Amino acid sequence: MLLPTMTELDHRMTADHDWAEHAPEVQQNPYHYGKFVVVYNQRILAAGTDRQSLVEQAAEQVGVPWQHLVVTIVPSPDLLEIPH
Repeated sequence: MLLPTMTELDHRMTADHDWAEHAPEVQQNPYHYGKFVVVYNQRILAAGTDRQSLVEQAAEQVGVPWQHLVVTIVPSPDLLEIPH
Protein backbone atom coordinates (compact mmCIF):
# COMPACT_ATOMS: atom_id res chain seq x y z
CA MET A 1 0.00 0.00 0.00
CA LEU A 2 1.35 3.41 -0.95
CA LEU A 3 1.25 6.21 1.57
CA PRO A 4 0.17 9.63 0.35
CA THR A 5 3.00 12.03 -0.37
CA MET A 6 3.37 14.84 2.12
CA THR A 7 2.69 18.27 0.71
CA GLU A 8 4.76 21.35 1.42
CA LEU A 9 2.04 22.39 3.89
CA ASP A 10 2.25 19.00 5.63
CA HIS A 11 6.03 19.34 5.96
CA ARG A 12 5.79 22.89 7.35
CA MET A 13 3.07 22.02 9.84
CA THR A 14 5.01 18.95 11.01
CA ALA A 15 8.15 21.08 11.44
CA ASP A 16 6.12 23.74 13.31
CA HIS A 17 4.63 21.11 15.61
CA ASP A 18 8.03 19.55 16.36
CA TRP A 19 9.53 22.98 16.99
CA ALA A 20 6.68 24.06 19.29
CA GLU A 21 6.94 20.86 21.32
CA HIS A 22 10.69 21.33 21.97
CA ALA A 23 11.59 25.02 21.63
CA PRO A 24 12.52 26.63 24.95
CA GLU A 25 10.85 29.89 23.89
CA VAL A 26 7.56 28.00 23.73
CA GLN A 27 7.86 25.41 26.48
CA GLN A 28 9.85 27.35 29.10
CA ASN A 29 8.11 30.73 28.95
CA PRO A 30 6.09 31.09 32.18
CA TYR A 31 3.48 33.16 30.29
CA HIS A 32 2.68 30.11 28.14
CA TYR A 33 2.13 27.67 31.04
CA GLY A 34 -1.35 26.19 30.87
CA LYS A 35 -2.18 28.05 27.65
CA PHE A 36 -2.64 27.46 23.94
CA VAL A 37 0.28 28.67 21.81
CA VAL A 38 -0.27 29.33 18.10
CA VAL A 39 2.74 28.76 15.83
CA TYR A 40 3.39 29.48 12.15
CA ASN A 41 6.77 29.07 10.41
CA GLN A 42 8.45 28.39 13.75
CA ARG A 43 7.23 31.71 15.10
CA ILE A 44 4.92 32.24 18.06
CA LEU A 45 1.89 34.23 16.91
CA ALA A 46 -0.30 34.15 20.01
CA ALA A 47 -0.80 32.58 23.41
CA GLY A 48 -3.87 32.47 25.61
CA THR A 49 -6.84 30.47 26.82
CA ASP A 50 -9.43 31.04 24.07
CA ARG A 51 -8.25 28.72 21.30
CA GLN A 52 -10.77 29.79 18.67
CA SER A 53 -10.16 33.50 19.16
CA LEU A 54 -6.37 33.04 19.17
CA VAL A 55 -6.41 31.02 15.95
CA GLU A 56 -8.75 33.44 14.14
CA GLN A 57 -6.65 36.47 15.12
CA ALA A 58 -3.37 34.76 14.26
CA ALA A 59 -4.66 33.60 10.86
CA GLU A 60 -5.75 37.14 10.06
CA GLN A 61 -2.40 38.50 11.26
CA VAL A 62 -0.35 36.33 8.86
CA GLY A 63 -2.96 36.08 6.10
CA VAL A 64 -3.37 32.31 5.99
CA PRO A 65 -6.32 30.00 6.66
CA TRP A 66 -6.59 29.00 10.31
CA GLN A 67 -6.11 25.37 9.25
CA HIS A 68 -2.48 26.20 8.35
CA LEU A 69 -1.62 27.09 11.94
CA VAL A 70 -0.29 24.77 14.62
CA VAL A 71 -1.70 25.00 18.14
CA THR A 72 -0.07 23.36 21.12
CA ILE A 73 -0.88 23.39 24.82
CA VAL A 74 2.03 24.17 27.09
CA PRO A 75 1.72 22.32 30.40
CA SER A 76 2.61 23.98 33.64
CA PRO A 77 5.80 22.53 35.14
CA ASP A 78 3.83 22.07 38.37
CA LEU A 79 1.64 19.50 36.59
CA LEU A 80 4.66 17.48 35.50
CA GLU A 81 5.86 16.74 39.02
CA ILE A 82 4.94 13.31 40.32
CA PRO A 83 3.98 13.32 44.02
CA HIS A 84 5.80 10.85 46.24
